[in-house]
Amino acid sequence: MACRAGDRWLFLAAMSVLLGAGSDATAQVQTLDWNTSFDPADLGAFPTPSQVAATEGDTENVGVLQRPHPLYQQPGDHLGGFIVYPSLTLTAAYDDNIFVVQNGAVGDGILTVTPEVDIQSAWSRDLLWAFVKASEDVYATHSNQDATQALFGAGGRLDLGEANLSGGVKFGQYVLPRAWDNAGLVSVRPILYDFTGLYAEFLETFNRLKLSGRVDDHIYAYRNGLASDGLEVFEQGQNRNVAIFTGKAEYGVSPDTSLYVTGAFNSKRYDLAPTTGAQALNSQGYRIVAGSTFNLTDLVRGDVQLGYQDQQYVSPLFRPVRGLSATGRINWFVTPLTTVTFTGVRAVEDAGVINSAGYLTTTGGVQVDHELLRNLILGADFTGGRDQYEGIDRTDNHLAAGLSAKWLVNRRVGVTFTYAFTDQRSEGAASGPSFKDNRVTLSTALRF
Repeated sequence: MACRAGDRWLFLAAMSVLLGAGSDATAQVQTLDWNTSFDPADLGAFPTPSQVAATEGDTENVGVLQRPHPLYQQPGDHLGGFIVYPSLTLTAAYDDNIFVVQNGAVGDGILTVTPEVDIQSAWSRDLLWAFVKASEDVYATHSNQDATQALFGAGGRLDLGEANLSGGVKFGQYVLPRAWDNAGLVSVRPILYDFTGLYAEFLETFNRLKLSGRVDDHIYAYRNGLASDGLEVFEQGQNRNVAIFTGKAEYGVSPDTSLYVTGAFNSKRYDLAPTTGAQALNSQGYRIVAGSTFNLTDLVRGDVQLGYQDQQYVSPLFRPVRGLSATGRINWFVTPLTTVTFTGVRAVEDAGVINSAGYLTTTGGVQVDHELLRNLILGADFTGGRDQYEGIDRTDNHLAAGLSAKWLVNRRVGVTFTYAFTDQRSEGAASGPSFKDNRVTLSTALRF
């Protein structure tokens, strides 16, 4: 028998109370980010070798969110040579514009249940890791928006003296955001898509010089939706394979400063679109940047890069998208208890709209994190940006701001409160969705 929305709410709320009150396991807070994120750009729960190599040995200039909290860290369950980290996150949210429309906004409450298990080897050399997690969204009154997401990943690293070889795979089912460029707005139910990501990376260290090469393969497979008038919302035309080849050379000028050059080539192939002619969506592009990572005394730590990018399309209708490529992240350690982070990016992205294959996005932001108490961290963030579409008259301006409070109750319980505001305004003859959205969430994470 079908379950009413109110009954689902009562059942899940009761389950969350029982789990929170009855568990006597020694859970932990492994990280401070309690909100489970389903982002295809992330290839795993654990860092890649190049990320590990970039941070190993760093004992100063540690931000508030990265600082270890031994009294609240999850020890995990030892299983032979592996450590298992099981967790369950329960999130209650209210969104005042669930369909992200400009007029006639509709709000609803959402309860999300997210179980997750992370496994990592505890060896002195080499590394194996795996994780599996799922997320079930249950809407209070709009049950046709209920959705399930699932994710699995595994990988490892082989240490070879001063070099290492790593690889990983990730597969997941995701929900297409309503505000996506294409037809996600008009589908009655959320549109699902599958993402498969694979990577392999080799890193070699020669004294102060580090050389690395990496290959990524991303596969997107969308499912069609259904509009309110019964017509099909065609999304499978966005099914594609993206191959990325990256090489990097980094030289350590001093213990606090390094210089590097990175070159990346990508090839994008669409499954259903013609390979030649006006309707072809396939493209190739490259990006070359020079950058530096640095520590300026104990107050500033950064990674900035500047270069050039160019994306060429097979179709004569799509002009190349090219120009300045820039990425930056600077951490300012105002005090030992306060960290301010500045970020910026300028890059080429896939458009996914008719008559435009790509757009140039420019985004900048600032985030402030403050450790009010040893186990209570407050945060605030603001980002703004502009997306300029190629081939059509459309420019999107977007703003986002948020507040958060993370409370580490003990080793097995963490509570997070967040408020997020989004404002997108699309302009031009081929403008997309314009909307404002407010979302409040309260999450409880149980680490067993």
